[in-house]
Amino acid sequence: MKTINFTNFPKPYLPALKKAALLALKAEKIKKCEINFIMVSDAEIKKLNVKYRKVRRITDVISFLVVPESMTGDIYISEGRSRRQAEKYANTWQQELAYLVIHGILHLCGYSDYDPKNKTEMFAVQDKIFKCLFSS
Repeated sequence: MKTINFTNFPKPYLPALKKAALLALKAEKIKKCEINFIMVSDAEIKKLNVKYRKVRRITDVISFLVVPESMTGDIYISEGRSRRQAEKYANTWQQELAYLVIHGILHLCGYSDYDPKNKTEMFAVQDKIFKCLFSS
């Protein structure tokens, strides 16, 4: 069973965001999970970044795999950063949030974007899933 929860996200966006999550889970062959997406302020995500990654800056998404055996995790997405990125990349805010939902799930699945080789691999998978989301 797949349980996907969204907190503090715009209600009209929820169907597309859930679809993005399900596509990412399907691509990674995840059959059972419980994932909570929480939208937070730039200040809150910076606090999380400092506390858990020792990085003193705002980031767009942070993923925490809480129970690996059951793919239970929490994914925090920054409202302000996601809005700015949408504008920067010429996406709607909904598209940018969907992209970050996919990105967060891939982190839960073990993907990393902390070095060029892994980042290239992760973004190739992420872009493929994202294209499926908006081409159907």
